[in-house]
Amino acid sequence: MDILAKLFGSSSRVKLMRLFLMNPEDTFDKIEMTKRSKVSGATLSKEIKILLDVGLIKQRVVVKMKQRKDGKDGPLEKRKVSGYGMDSNFPFLAALRSLVTEIALGKEDVSARFRNCGQMKLIIVAGIFLDETNSRADILLVGDKMKKPVIEGVLRRLEAELGKELTYAMMETAEFEYRFGIYDKFVRDIIDYPHLVVLNKLNLF
Repeated sequence: MDILAKLFGSSSRVKLMRLFLMNPEDTFDKIEMTKRSKVSGATLSKEIKILLDVGLIKQRVVVKMKQRKDGKDGPLEKRKVSGYGMDSNFPFLAALRSLVTEIALGKEDVSARFRNCGQMKLIIVAGIFLDETNSRADILLVGDKMKKPVIEGVLRRLEAELGKELTYAMMETAEFEYRFGIYDKFVRDIIDYPHLVVLNKLNLF
């Protein structure tokens, strides 16, 4: 019970847990963790300590290609980087990964996030949202007058919550209806594999 209480004590912790659980082979330094999870400063340090204490993550040293230490322009150089990664010996790893990677966002919530992104007609989620690996995209957005910068901002926030980069596709309504009508392979692959329709104003299916 103590482990569970510590693990699920804050939204920042859940974001970091998803980051490690969805990228079990990767090592992240604090800069990368902040960029990916949007958790920073004292909160980040506190949550790292808790995850270390319960044994979910461990410290690692890896070699990565980084900018030169002197700050001068030039080719990247190999440098040892201290960071954190998933501890594969954590006893509840499989159960925890299954739990935190389940879709936590309801249909109304996903639809609401893209409300100010243009005239949205169809939103389909798949892939990471359903813990599926065979989908061509995690999100398909169909609409008109879509605001790409606003959409990208929504996607970045979702990535921080899910702990994984998202693959997505955007199509104007006319393009989607045409591709749907000719049984376009990309569109059919999304629809034929497990998916969830969170907004549908097209009434095509």
